[in-house]
Amino acid sequence: MGAQITRDISVEAYGAICRDIREQPKWRADADMDCDYYDGAQISAEVMQRLKNASIPQQDSNLIKPTVNAVLGLEARSRTDYRITSDDESQAEIAQALSAKIKEVETESRADRAMSDAYSSMIRAGIGWVEVSREFDPLKYPFRVREVHRNDIYWDWTSREPDLSDARYLRRDKWVDRVQAAMMFPDQSALLENSWNGWANTDVYDGSDTHMARAYEVEQAWGRNQDDYLNRNAGMVQLSELWYRHYEDAHVLALPDGRALEYREDNPYHAAALTQGLVQVQKALLQRVRVSIWLGPHKLMDAPSPFPHGNFPYVPFWCFRKDRSRAPYGLIRDMRGPQDQIIDLDILLYEILNSVKVEIDNDALDLSQNTYQEVARNISSLRSMTVLNANRRNANGFRVTREHALASQVFQLVQERKRRIEEVGGVYRAMLGASTEASSGIAISNLVEQGSTVLAEPNDNFRYARRLVGQQLLAILIADLAGKTSAIAINQGASRKLVYFNRQVMTDAGPALDNDVTTAQVKVVLEDIPATPSFRAQQLQAFSQVVQSAPPAYQKVLYPAMLELSDVPNRHELADQLRQVAGVTEPNPQGSDAEAKAITN
Repeated sequence: MGAQITRDISVEAYGAICRDIREQPKWRADADMDCDYYDGAQISAEVMQRLKNASIPQQDSNLIKPTVNAVLGLEARSRTDYRITSDDESQAEIAQALSAKIKEVETESRADRAMSDAYSSMIRAGIGWVEVSREFDPLKYPFRVREVHRNDIYWDWTSREPDLSDARYLRRDKWVDRVQAAMMFPDQSALLENSWNGWANTDVYDGSDTHMARAYEVEQAWGRNQDDYLNRNAGMVQLSELWYRHYEDAHVLALPDGRALEYREDNPYHAAALTQGLVQVQKALLQRVRVSIWLGPHKLMDAPSPFPHGNFPYVPFWCFRKDRSRAPYGLIRDMRGPQDQIIDLDILLYEILNSVKVEIDNDALDLSQNTYQEVARNISSLRSMTVLNANRRNANGFRVTREHALASQVFQLVQERKRRIEEVGGVYRAMLGASTEASSGIAISNLVEQGSTVLAEPNDNFRYARRLVGQQLLAILIADLAGKTSAIAINQGASRKLVYFNRQVMTDAGPALDNDVTTAQVKVVLEDIPATPSFRAQQLQAFSQVVQSAPPAYQKVLYPAMLELSDVPNRHELADQLRQVAGVTEPNPQGSDAEAKAITN
């Protein structure tokens, strides 16, 4: 398949990866066509010429877009937040604080928007991508979550895991301004300039720079056109960001509970546990992730991954994958056939409605008033006049027939193909807001639920990918909090509670770190309850019915909670006032904002 990937990848190994990518199944053209159908570009040049010859206006019968938009609307209505949990009850406080922090990260990094865009791409084209990284601009929020176009990313086709944890490589191509590229890699500016100028201004064999001579020879042997990575008309260059895995010998600590932890000599806790005989050291072969940046055949940099997790910082969002080729495809793939038939049937219906069959005897016309050509031109007009021969032999020798019965049959076929598009997408008319045969609200809700069941696989894939994004965000968040004393405020009704991380405390055994975030055994899950305004409104309505039927003593407690479910401004303050009036008390918050500022400063 290709050269073995080792640490600090060589140009030969990178060339093998590029050849591997070029030999992958050609699925991208079909994915682009699927998106064209969504955008309404469905009529071929041949069909357009057919319309023009028949003097029929161009048809606009895009039924795919509203059907797909209904699916996208389901995602927007059922969106859930992240929540951090721990199986260890002693770490529940850490999990609660990290839940509050990751919700802030999710909001400020615009992760919801990025994942919604990736969901749209996976539904339409079969796959979407989300980048999870740090923001390099110090003036912006430190976390960056963005959707990446599918045609910018290539991955190891032999990978079978949905999170690409077994993939050897992933490559992202990006066009950047040539001047910007030189500023990004100042130590490679001479190489960029020579490659851009075609090595016309440099004598690479004068003996002064062997590195430049090697770069020239590599480019000559590359075997690919420079236009693939140099756009001289636009003044841009294509940088390829390659993430790849290699293996290194390392040592791990075997913990008593069966887990393993990589041993680090600079960690005093590891050294202490080893000295006391609490753990055992074992040799292991561990995966490492590295990243390199390429301009065509030229490697501009190569370094270990800057992220604490062992994954690529690009999360795939799969819809469906073919069993044999593993090529991704979306809902539109099966809608294209019915959509093409609808366009053809629309054209046929238009032709039928404008077609006229004329049967005429050779003596039926008064040829001094009308010719056969004039009758042929005028007969399809709404206003036509034909002068008949008064001396014709057959009184019924001139007959005009329109095939309206056939038009009715074609129209029924059009309606059937429209329903087929909805059924293929798992979307029922109730989900589109259209009228249905269901007469009750429960029946309509059942249709909507049935549509959600049909979409179970792509929605399950979306939830899985969404959780992967949360896991990478959590890993970066924990790495940023490690080793620093900090506090996170969490809301408890109208009050606030401070949770401290990495704070030095005195114990019977001596000084220790309280809530050491690096040792916390936490994980990311998705909330069961959607966080969208429409769902909160439904929840508020259901909760209000519970409050109305509750005894007066219980209503004192339930009324403030019901108010906090609403979107009323200052609802938490109003709920607190209701609790004070009713005499309902809450636990006093631990700490204050002033304490938090003192710690972080």
